Amino acid sequence: MFDQFLLQGSFLSVAIMVYTNSVMFHVATLNRIDPHGLYFAPLIFRHPIAVLFFFAAIPCAIWPSIYIGLYDGWIAGLFSWFILQIGLAVILPLIRGFLIGIHFIVACMLYPFGYYLSISSLL
Repeated sequence: MFDQFLLQGSFLSVAIMVYTNSVMFHVATLNRIDPHGLYFAPLIFRHPIAVLFFFAAIPCAIWPSIYIGLYDGWIAGLFSWFILQIGLAVILPLIRGFLIGIHFIVACMLYPFGYYLSISSLL
């Protein structure tokens, strides 16, 4: 089912985008729980430029599945979307604690690289 993707696609780009999606989802949850940063959320999430990174990471939720679907068809893309959502549910509880700010910075630096890898392997 994923033969063409494994031969020609970039697994690293999918892994980077799933990691970025899980970090951004967790950060958005923390912002919703603690909107003023009084309890736990680092203040880096409240910076105006952080909002741009949130919006730029929105396609990380669906682009890996579209990317896999471009290689192996829409059934593989749909199946991979369900598998990636289960992966998101597994990765999300692992990203916690006071190091979430570091995860956020790393995710902000990595997801343009994930986009680049996926688009450059399509060309």
